[in-house]
Amino acid sequence: MTIINKPKPNDVSNALFNIIDVVETIKSNGLSKVKRVHDGTDNDETLGDLVEDLLEFLSDLDNIYGVHND
Repeated sequence: MTIINKPKPNDVSNALFNIIDVVETIKSNGLSKVKRVHDGTDNDETLGDLVEDLLEFLSDLDNIYGVHND
């Protein structure tokens, strides 16, 4: 049996703030439409798509485990 520790609230909230900065940096530098490269090939997804997915995931985690739930 693998025991997974619950993430620390500060770590989750910090990761969310970091990805928000990454999203804004990508947008401000016009990189949102750059195609995702996976296994050496371009895909239909863009860099913007990937970071938006991460932002949504980390927002959900923050709602569950973030500092406001301490």
